[in-house]
Amino acid sequence: MSTQSVSFQECSNQFPKIFERVLKNHEVISVRKESEQEIVILDTKEYSSLIETLYLLSNPINPNRLREGISQHQQGRVREIDVKTYLD
Repeated sequence: MSTQSVSFQECSNQFPKIFERVLKNHEVISVRKESEQEIVILDTKEYSSLIETLYLLSNPINPNRLREGISQHQQGRVREIDVKTYLD
């Protein structure tokens, strides 16, 4: 995910275009007004995904489980399960 930086003035003048770029291309736009004043514009789905990832990784058990699952998969130690029972 790359970030493009634009000035506050450019964002003001081009906001509809920037808005569409963020939604369609999943771009992250950094808007700077003055030195030390900067915000980021990103799609809500991207933001939610980042927050969920941070939450999951905040518990040290989760990254370890993920690494173990990846290792098992790479070694072919997999099994199929019926996920329908978990969806209700």
